[in-house]
Amino acid sequence: MKRYSPFIIGCAILGLSACTGNPKADSFNVQGTITDMPKTMVYLEEIGLNNELKITDSAESGSNGSFKLSCTKDKEQKMYRVKMGTRFILVLNDEPTVKLKADWDNIEQYAVTGSPGSSSLKKLVNQMYAYDKMFEALHMAADSINLSPQHDSLLIVAQNDYDSRMNEMRSYMKQYADTTRFLPVAILAALRVEDLLNDRPFLDKFTASLNKRFGNQTLVADFKRLINSFGGSTAKVKSSNVKLHAAAPNFSIKDLNGQAVTLSKYKGKYVLVDFWASWCPPCRKENPNVVAVYNSYKDKNFDILGVSLDEDKDKWKTAIKEDEISWTETSELKG
Repeated sequence: MKRYSPFIIGCAILGLSACTGNPKADSFNVQGTITDMPKTMVYLEEIGLNNELKITDSAESGSNGSFKLSCTKDKEQKMYRVKMGTRFILVLNDEPTVKLKADWDNIEQYAVTGSPGSSSLKKLVNQMYAYDKMFEALHMAADSINLSPQHDSLLIVAQNDYDSRMNEMRSYMKQYADTTRFLPVAILAALRVEDLLNDRPFLDKFTASLNKRFGNQTLVADFKRLINSFGGSTAKVKSSNVKLHAAAPNFSIKDLNGQAVTLSKYKGKYVLVDFWASWCPPCRKENPNVVAVYNSYKDKNFDILGVSLDEDKDKWKTAIKEDEISWTETSELKG
């Protein structure tokens, strides 16, 4: 499962307040053309920090892939998701109108004009995806090294390379968070700082700067509450012992029936710990492949332990049934 910040993907549709019509001075407008997009409903969703999505407008795309969305212009900086099926583009409301252009089969390479905030957001998200792909490649390289007769020494080199790249990503995200003039972008970058809660010097400085840089916006208070919910910037958080190719730390979590499941009970097996959620389109799209692998190797000392990031138990159970998942599934139901 790809790692997504909770600020990018929400899991609860909270409400509908459409406000269609011609662009007005007091409105936030998104105009787009997605070449070769099939005729579909396009939604404008406001993204909250605490995994919430609020639909603010919707419209059916035209025959040429064009659409117009509009909602009341908020005085505060907010992030929105323009959603088309399982695909989406992120924008900011820093200007009255943002314009989007893209090809349906290559939507990640969209062009954005009229909104410096949306352009800054695009740059950050593209860099996040680039780092994700790089770390995925490093993991694959380490897996191949395991087959080498000199894998111990090679793995040390691989681990050092991994640590170096991780430090590079941390520095990039910190710099972006500290220098951008767009609040949602700053918080998104900060949330991607690896081991954020243990980096107290950065977290304290960043949190203290938010009011000075952005005033008393709601998102500033939301971010501070989020940090406090994890123990606060001054809490003593145990450092992660997770290292590339080191033993996974044991944990206990409840299954669908409320029974505790520990990772240690799988000792002696090849185990895939699969993090996913019912509301995550890439996860759901990948599940048939995971099911196929499980059915092929479940009698060959292989097992899967599912860990869901859901909050709604019914939606979680429905997804398990729809995707024909038969291995043990667990969740804290806390998102």
